[in-house]
Amino acid sequence: MQALDTILKFIADTSMLAIPFGQMLIFVVINSFCLLFGKYKLGLLVSYCFVLFWGFISNREFFIDTFGQTTWGLIIYALSGIVMVVVLIVGFFQSSRE
Repeated sequence: MQALDTILKFIADTSMLAIPFGQMLIFVVINSFCLLFGKYKLGLLVSYCFVLFWGFISNREFFIDTFGQTTWGLIIYALSGIVMVVVLIVGFFQSSRE
């Protein structure tokens, strides 16, 4: 129950997670080009890489401070990332329906 309270508190408090504006601008430009050229799978891959970088690399100390006291916080975050990677890999091996 403590893990759920910690996760809900983290979602409600957005003042501590920092994403640099320059990186956000690069993200929007790259994803815009992916959408313009119809490379949806590449756009998803770019989005996943940016989210992983911002969440787990740039703000690692914040996540460890927030979820470090619980045994489930970082495990849920890591498992969510693994599930996204599996879905992404399966999606890349699917043929286009066009």
